[in-house]
Amino acid sequence: MATDGLRIAIIGSRGVPARYGGFETFAQELAPRLVKRGHEVTVYGRAPGPDGARVSEYRGVRVMHTRAVRRRSLEQLSHELTSIVESRRRGFDFYYFLGYRGAPLYLPLRAMGKPVVVHTDGLEWRRRKWNRLGRTYLRAAEWLGARLFPDSLICDARAMVEHHTRSYGARPIYIPYGAYVRSANDLRAEVLDHFALRPGEYYAVVCRIEPENNVDTIIREFCEAGSPRELVVVGGMNYVTAYWSELERLAARGPVRLLGPQYGEGAVDSILLGARAYIHGHEVGGTNPILLQAMGCGRLVLALDTPFNRENLAATGRYWTKEPGSLAALIRWADANPDEGVRLGQAARERIRARYDWEKVADAHDSFFRAVAARHGIPISQRPFPTELGAEPSS
Repeated sequence: MATDGLRIAIIGSRGVPARYGGFETFAQELAPRLVKRGHEVTVYGRAPGPDGARVSEYRGVRVMHTRAVRRRSLEQLSHELTSIVESRRRGFDFYYFLGYRGAPLYLPLRAMGKPVVVHTDGLEWRRRKWNRLGRTYLRAAEWLGARLFPDSLICDARAMVEHHTRSYGARPIYIPYGAYVRSANDLRAEVLDHFALRPGEYYAVVCRIEPENNVDTIIREFCEAGSPRELVVVGGMNYVTAYWSELERLAARGPVRLLGPQYGEGAVDSILLGARAYIHGHEVGGTNPILLQAMGCGRLVLALDTPFNRENLAATGRYWTKEPGSLAALIRWADANPDEGVRLGQAARERIRARYDWEKVADAHDSFFRAVAARHGIPISQRPFPTELGAEPSS
């Protein structure tokens, strides 16, 4: 007799509730929705938990904390190792890995006959923060993750599906990321007041501070543009680096403020809702959650011209390149054309409403997980895949 749900382990994030980045927010949004669809879900986070807390339950999701080596090159890999070791005594039916940095560690799970599905993330091996050895390992992990160890791959961008198909002959399934639609009623005035921000009188950047997010280029171009407004940068780093020091030096040259990470409820949404425009410089990912968040807030988006950003934003924003003067000219255009900026922001919000709904994302994961489990002989009830999100690959 078919059971209604699976015992699922989600490994690869820092844990829930989210305090850091895209995979944390993804786990926070997806896992409780999988619980509502009949599954028993455990999310593995790093010990200690966010803000030193050890949350054991979150919206019906069990939260486990395991240790990690506090070194940038080893933290993610060591955490996945301790999570896998801990998980083996809990009898999970199904494993969902967020990113495949730990791909060599999946082999024991496959040897045990456990279904393993991997969310591919972006092109991690292209990040400049890694040395040659790190990039070599990450490229090898991508190959192992795409070709050998997982049952299936999930990509949140069609451009990533194409990359894995072209590079490895893999057949990933496409399931987009989700986002919320926000309105002016969601803006918390106290957040803007805290930073002395005036609605419409600043540009915003929100990101993890990494070289591939091009915050240095954005600051240089903003200063070059001569805008009468200011630029605020929301985000931080886990480790002190020369790159952060360089950003501080650049910010001191113009009307630029580095606000650091903002974790308060509604803080980032409020900063986005009050911004004249959001500037997006990510270049190595698949879908970047903050891009969708800014679109859902109805902001004009000035995005770096990459296949990933064009896939998400399409014609609802404007694009710049890393050529000197490109972004500066676009900022001057945004200052001079506020009505067109409002129109594009409204179109971006409607694009989120139509294409990036969390409930549809959860439905797609639910039905796909059930199909993978059934191929492993796990008696599980089946549900149709939402065809508007993309076709399920054949087994």
